[in-house]
Amino acid sequence: MEMRGRKLLFISQKAGFFGGVERYIFQIAALLRGQGVELWGAFAEMARDSERFRTGFDRLLSPWELLTVEQDFALVGVHKLDDNALLQELLERYGAQLALFVHDHDVYCPRSHKYFPFTRRNCRLPYARLRCGCCGMAVSPRRWSGGLSGEMREKFTLFPERFEYYRQFPNLVVLSQFMRDNLIANGFSPERITLLPPHIPVMEPAPPRPAKTADAPPRIVFIGQLVRGKGADLLLRLLPLLRQPCRVEIVGDGKDRAMLEALALSLGVAERVEFSGWCLTPELKMAAADLAVLPFRWQEPFGLVVAECAAAGLPVAAFAQGGVGESLIHGETGLLAAPGDLAELARHCDRLLGDATLRQEMGRRGRELIKSKFCEERVLAGYDALLTRIAADVARPSDL
Repeated sequence: MEMRGRKLLFISQKAGFFGGVERYIFQIAALLRGQGVELWGAFAEMARDSERFRTGFDRLLSPWELLTVEQDFALVGVHKLDDNALLQELLERYGAQLALFVHDHDVYCPRSHKYFPFTRRNCRLPYARLRCGCCGMAVSPRRWSGGLSGEMREKFTLFPERFEYYRQFPNLVVLSQFMRDNLIANGFSPERITLLPPHIPVMEPAPPRPAKTADAPPRIVFIGQLVRGKGADLLLRLLPLLRQPCRVEIVGDGKDRAMLEALALSLGVAERVEFSGWCLTPELKMAAADLAVLPFRWQEPFGLVVAECAAAGLPVAAFAQGGVGESLIHGETGLLAAPGDLAELARHCDRLLGDATLRQEMGRRGRELIKSKFCEERVLAGYDALLTRIAADVARPSDL
């Protein structure tokens, strides 16, 4: 199917750079528009650097404004949306043109994080209204929206209703086999799920590593939101276990930053750690590092930053859980430790920190993996197949 001249619509919560979802939307927007696609965006709120984000679209409006516009879209892609009334309106208005892009666990987990409260152990159970509603209530009352009654309404009425709306989407798109398996386990129809990996640009030539003095220690980089699930605190706790010298840069921001800075002091590692805050160009931070350590505590749905580090020629050390293994091959492009096993992760880091040749070879293999698996041609072919199927469904006579 020729993409030039097709009109697509993306709907999501934030117009701006907040996390992996927004980076995905911005990157795929550039790729699709480069093929002559007219791309509209409907977003509920502005986020960081929204002006730059807006440049990825031909037209921007709010989700509710969208319902007053008569347009024939080849695809209406919903990325992040938790407004039940709007979901119902979209299902009634667009039908077969709709695709739900499932980036996170919040489609089937009221807690969003897919791990149990208190123990922080990862959950692998499918959604059940009573069990998951009670689990979702197990947060500090300060985080309840609308007090006890408001939180109970969200967990036991609104979330189950939203879950059923999500299940009515005729098309579902995931970035990883891990997320496809999760959807199937939660009762979503396998034939409606499309595995469509993201486009990860690879700079050519490879970005040069900065020149160093002979006695300069290797640099570790962590890139991500400073929240518990991303595991920056685990990186800090890892440092006293290392035998090899290193410097660490923590790139990102979030509600846990003050706690993390205090933790670095209490562990006696603050002199080795730099908190550099949010960065619009994380690829420059990757290029300045020797190793990425990404000890995600939660089950990362895909782990966009893992693939981006590989694209920058940076080996990665992480835990073997979630979708991380889809862009990190153990022993080839990085090293994986058993989930939560800091001692094993420390051994992996020591091995990589002490062997520059191994780091370079893994970095080279990582770039080759990303170029073959997440290249422009494969992503565009996936979108072409999705649009072709949607067009056939739209043209098919209704049973009514």
